[in-house]
Amino acid sequence: MEIQEFQKFVHEFKYARGWEKHHEPKDLLLGLVEEIGEFRNLIKWKPDTEIRRMLVDEPTPEMKEEVVDFFGDMLWYLSTLADYCRVDLRDAMDFIAAEFPDRFPVDKTNGSATTDPRVGGYDGKYPENNASP
Repeated sequence: MEIQEFQKFVHEFKYARGWEKHHEPKDLLLGLVEEIGEFRNLIKWKPDTEIRRMLVDEPTPEMKEEVVDFFGDMLWYLSTLADYCRVDLRDAMDFIAAEFPDRFPVDKTNGSATTDPRVGGYDGKYPENNASP
């Protein structure tokens, strides 16, 4: 299914059930946070090597199903929030694909950790983050 088909499915699904009145941005964001918290709980006390084994290298069928369910729930909340805001997720994807190469040039960001103070990018959008390393 393409992203626009999924957005249409979400829109029609929620309106057919009258759920749109329960889908305020705050509630949708809290749903996203809750899903992230559930996923975090799967891995929070495990070392990175075990997390990689568990999620990528050797997932059990149950874990694979749990991970797919997590991403599905995240896409549901994200698509519902985008629907509320009248945002076509294709436009959001196109925007990021066009913006990120300038914002995070390879020569300045290759191998940088997310704790780097320049994590906002190098495109001038966040001037305090454009200092030289």
